[in-house]
Amino acid sequence: MTGFNLPPLIGANGTRIAQPFTEQKLHNPEGARTEPHGRFEGTLADAIDHVGQLQSSVQDKVRAAASGEPVELHDVMMSMGKSEVAFNLLLEMRNKFVDAWEKLSRSVV
Repeated sequence: MTGFNLPPLIGANGTRIAQPFTEQKLHNPEGARTEPHGRFEGTLADAIDHVGQLQSSVQDKVRAAASGEPVELHDVMMSMGKSEVAFNLLLEMRNKFVDAWEKLSRSVV
């Protein structure tokens, strides 16, 4: 990077604190820059999994209600609402990513 070495971080009790991002940790042996593993990708995958779990929960509750099992109607409706809101949020995130990608691709050309 710049060749500037930061002084060590010292905590209030006098112990040395490890620096989370140093040049050595941000570069792999070939010199390509890498980000901390899985932050954005993991968060996005967790959000998609969560929406899928909410939708499968709604399917299970609707199936149980249709088959005559004792299911509270308000639980079914609340699950449907949660699933709908989560799906709409994920859809809007997707739309924003697509818009950003289109703007970037237009600016390059």
